[in-house]
Amino acid sequence: MSISAFLTRVGKALLWVIPPILILVAAWLVGASLLPQPAVGIIRLNTDIWSFSASLVQAQIEAALADDQIRAVVVHINSPGGEVVATQSIFLELQRLREQMPVVGSIDDMAASGGYYVAVAADPIYAKPSSEVGNVGVWALIPTDLAVNDVILTSGPFKLTGSNRDEFLRDIEGIRLEFVETVFSQRGERMGLSRAELSQGLLYPGRTAVNLGLVDHIGTLSDAIEDAAERAGIANHRVVDLEKRVLTEMYSDSYGTEMWIASADPLTGERSLPYGAYLLYDSRLRGAP
Repeated sequence: MSISAFLTRVGKALLWVIPPILILVAAWLVGASLLPQPAVGIIRLNTDIWSFSASLVQAQIEAALADDQIRAVVVHINSPGGEVVATQSIFLELQRLREQMPVVGSIDDMAASGGYYVAVAADPIYAKPSSEVGNVGVWALIPTDLAVNDVILTSGPFKLTGSNRDEFLRDIEGIRLEFVETVFSQRGERMGLSRAELSQGLLYPGRTAVNLGLVDHIGTLSDAIEDAAERAGIANHRVVDLEKRVLTEMYSDSYGTEMWIASADPLTGERSLPYGAYLLYDSRLRGAP
């Protein structure tokens, strides 16, 4: 066989072989682009904790659970805390989420009081070197003692207030103990503070908080996202802003920017708080009301 005939036969063979290969490669590329990509969801708590902000976090948790592509979550926190019940609600819901997927915490400027209570629902926790972390404890506005008179009649001595001063103080102590034990139950042997030291209510900068075991790592939100992805076993992932998704689906864009009930006035720092107990760091009161 001549060289020219051989080359002609090889050329014909390549014409039969190469197109199917190209078709297979193209089909693989198209299929890969259509495959759902696993994701890390971002849950944001960037405000005081009240019933509405707690409901918004709850909606983000539900959105994460409803999306099969979200394999892990990062809770991004910048909060001074707030109401006791609302704070505990977020903590318990994040604990439920942890049963389904990794939940990593990322502290921005502050996770104080109830903000830190929420943070310990995540594991591990990242913070910036100068993030403000801790302020474990509770404070309260005690209702004024009201006496029965010609105008005010009650069926019981504590009907108007729901408590007397002694009972109120016992309730506050119970909430403090519950807060401290929650931190120790989540942080375990990592804690470098005693229960008595933790109960002092101090705020610590992020780097000190790492040394004391209040948080685990110094790092950014991106570091927390990569950690969450690694724990979920996903190499190539996208990031889903769950707060943006929830606000887009449920509310107008402007609604998410409104002030929360009882939040501090941005100019004066003044608050209007009802009587009750709070897991709240109030910078206006320097944390010691």
